Amino acid sequence: MRISNLLLLSVPLFLTAACSTAPQEPPKQDPEPDPVIREEFAKILEGNFRGQLSLGDGKGYFKPCDTNKEFPVDASFALRNIYEQISASKYTPVYVEFTGEIIFPDKKDKKADAAMRIDRVHHMALAKASLQCAKPVDTFLFKANGDKPYWRLNINDQQLFFATKARNQAYSVKNSNFRTTQINNINTTNKQGERLKLIIKPGHCYDLKNKEYWGYTTNVETVWGDFNGCGEPGWPNSDLVFTGFYLNKTASKTTDLTLNSNFTVEYKETVGKQSTIKTGFWKSNSPDRLVIMLTRKGDKQIREEINFSRSGLTLSSSRINTNNIITEFAPPGLIFNKMNAPEGDEEIIDKRIKRTFTSQRIGPLPEVDLEMQKAVNQYFKIHRTDPKNTKFSSVKFDLNGDGIKDAVVLLDWCSKNGCEMLIFEGTEKGYRFSSRVSRIQAPIIVAQSQHYLWQSLLTEKNGEWLKLDFDGISYPIHTGELKSVDKETYSTGVVLFNQGTPTNWFPIKM
Repeated sequence: MRISNLLLLSVPLFLTAACSTAPQEPPKQDPEPDPVIREEFAKILEGNFRGQLSLGDGKGYFKPCDTNKEFPVDASFALRNIYEQISASKYTPVYVEFTGEIIFPDKKDKKADAAMRIDRVHHMALAKASLQCAKPVDTFLFKANGDKPYWRLNINDQQLFFATKARNQAYSVKNSNFRTTQINNINTTNKQGERLKLIIKPGHCYDLKNKEYWGYTTNVETVWGDFNGCGEPGWPNSDLVFTGFYLNKTASKTTDLTLNSNFTVEYKETVGKQSTIKTGFWKSNSPDRLVIMLTRKGDKQIREEINFSRSGLTLSSSRINTNNIITEFAPPGLIFNKMNAPEGDEEIIDKRIKRTFTSQRIGPLPEVDLEMQKAVNQYFKIHRTDPKNTKFSSVKFDLNGDGIKDAVVLLDWCSKNGCEMLIFEGTEKGYRFSSRVSRIQAPIIVAQSQHYLWQSLLTEKNGEWLKLDFDGISYPIHTGELKSVDKETYSTGVVLFNQGTPTNWFPIKM
């Protein structure tokens, strides 16, 4: 009996000892965050394209106007259905206008650098039934027509023109904002008091007799009766605001960015005498945003994307997406300024002319210079930037020795580091923008040295004088990396904004 009791007592003790000596599992720890930032490539909706399209055997190819580049296209059911109504046979080229996007191809596609996504077709026609790429698309906001009975309609610049065989009428349109994905209702009355109601709906509209397709149905209600037909939107806001040459220059590297009107890109990085060239495409659906896709580096396919924000003539970005992995640029980021020609253009020859100068102190006029007000206003208009309450002050002096005074403009975007400066070249036809320079302190001195016929300029910073040399394209975009010089050695005695930062500013908006 005693033995059994001892056994009973010893079992829990054994279990307790066994439990106390069992190895303990380490506490679970949260995994360390992945330092790699992954992100899908950007999507730019509603980009406008036109050119030749051909479909067949489940494949599609699109060749834009003004380029021989051919993009593979996803031949969706909706796209094939429209194409088969217009084309008599497979792979017959047709003219097409659509909204879509240039995208990176499927990773399995080793042949194509880029592909085209077609979201919505605005117009499609057989080649013989259309003007194709010669057709203007920036002269109207929306146009429509019908044949039973004949009528035509065009909207542009808040004017609506309606024509039949019997009459032509003009109407004022106060709200001409056209929404491509919604039903649009426009009600108006002409000077004779005759009303017109226009209803535009997204939808398939065919003229199979002439082998044409439009992406909108249109109904016009007038005092003379109702008219039905097809319509298409125009492209009054051209993307060409982005096209041109851009430059990013640091102490160690120069980067040239060229945006061509056919949406192609050249991205050239130069370190010392070694250059690397990448090519690709650009896209945008907003005047404030630009995306460049770099698809090739020499003979090698790449997948790099840079998103830029646009402000006036400047493009800026803080990071690059390479194969869906984000890399941040070192501060202040990648900043490009628009130029008049590529950096180092071989056609630019540094010529010089002999000039003599008489010391003079030049200040702005006490009243607004209407000629310069027009030029500065046009500068902001061209670059789609609203000057809002920005004001300016200007002086004139012949900087390039051609006998016509050029204009030096300061904007009231000023801080302790100086003001924003614009320079306009004077020509027989008016003033043409030349350069934009940040952080300029007035007064500004015209220097003795000359580059590409333009006199250098001197500006003061932290008690030292810096020299701005014209490089054949423009003056430096900022004064951050300029070396100091001796003022007395370089000065011509010509002082611009001789009283320093202006105290009297004038409005830009006319």
